[in-house]
Amino acid sequence: MRLAVVALDTITQYVAVAVAVFTGVYNISLLALGIVLSRRADGSLRGQLKLAHARPVALPAGWSVFVLVPCLNEERVIANTLRCLLDGQPGVRIVVVDDGSDDATARVVHAVGGDRITLVRRTPPAARQGKGAALNTGLRTVREHAAKEGLDTSRVLVCVLDADGRMTPGAASRVTHRFTDPAVGGAQLAVRIRGRHHWALRLQDLEFWALSALTQFGRIATGTVSIGGNGQFSRLSALDGIGSHPWSDSLTEDLDLGISLAARGWTVTSTTTGFVSQQGLTSPRRLLRQRTRWYHGHMSAIRRLPELWARAAVGLPGRVELTGYLLVPYLVTLPASVVQHYAVLRALCGNGVGVPHLVPGANWLNVLAWQSLPFAAYLLSALLYWHRTDDLPAWKAVCWSPAVTVCIYLGFAACWCALWQIITRRRHWAKTERAVEAPVTSDAP
Repeated sequence: MRLAVVALDTITQYVAVAVAVFTGVYNISLLALGIVLSRRADGSLRGQLKLAHARPVALPAGWSVFVLVPCLNEERVIANTLRCLLDGQPGVRIVVVDDGSDDATARVVHAVGGDRITLVRRTPPAARQGKGAALNTGLRTVREHAAKEGLDTSRVLVCVLDADGRMTPGAASRVTHRFTDPAVGGAQLAVRIRGRHHWALRLQDLEFWALSALTQFGRIATGTVSIGGNGQFSRLSALDGIGSHPWSDSLTEDLDLGISLAARGWTVTSTTTGFVSQQGLTSPRRLLRQRTRWYHGHMSAIRRLPELWARAAVGLPGRVELTGYLLVPYLVTLPASVVQHYAVLRALCGNGVGVPHLVPGANWLNVLAWQSLPFAAYLLSALLYWHRTDDLPAWKAVCWSPAVTVCIYLGFAACWCALWQIITRRRHWAKTERAVEAPVTSDAP
């Protein structure tokens, strides 16, 4: 028994070191690259914030942008989203896909009206087959417009915006500059969370606006930025190259699309010239359900790795980066959730090795030493967030740093729930609930 415990302790140490090395080489490197790029582009990490109050910018000559807005019972938010698009994105055309709503979504869309809005209605049994199916239906309408008007598909961009999404004024126009490079097939905007007075929404904004956004900027170097469900742009000719249904039935159809673009040699990038805001979730149960779906789709996407490595169009840096990204749940989240708790338990209650000794002394002293490492990371995350936002003083950011553990443990729980769903072959897609917001008269997020 003693030998078995010692063996487990030794394995724990090796796994802990492996997780730390992988995190340092992959996550921290991308984060550092993202910080450098963001500062170069905007002069400071807060440079993007001014875009919320920028003037709307017309689309460059020769470019067309269609915004797909998939809707399923979105009467609470769709009016604000459409008004912000009409006022803040001159020249864009909007295709609203009503995916079998049984509320007033369609009536609200008709009430907003305008010759720039097209409503496409899906009815059962075709409706409610997933977001990917709804987007493919909307794309069919975009293709019909492009063919009828004789548009150059390489100069037509398709944007996906959730029903609660609001882009910064002129974002659609500014994104077109990224596509002047013919190698670029997709681009993803950074995401902010609205209603940051609530602690749960503040934590989600920290996660999206600081960690995710800066890491995404770092991935610009390899051209493998991950496409998200809100604020994604794709070149129509790139979508045509994937097929008639570029969005899959995956639980994360956005991630799947990004992999498909990369596999065909397209560069997927991001930009600091715009961002998109969206609602967050305050219910712990709904938040866990949402993140479980995200992890389920992410972890299932590992099946695409052989395709990525078999296609010559994907460069070596892109293959390596995407491989690391797809393996994060398996090589970081799952083992870290086990190692962290096992090491603390052994160090406090056991009489074995426990954790490697960072400092001389008792086990409990080394527990504190080891726990100081993640807390230093939490503090760094909070300070990065403070540098990225203008509505949180530095002292509050420091006080918020321990709360980052909530995000960590949410990831642990969601990852294990997703793994269980994969093992038991359960596949559940749950729509994110929306909150009622006051009508907007401004297009700023």
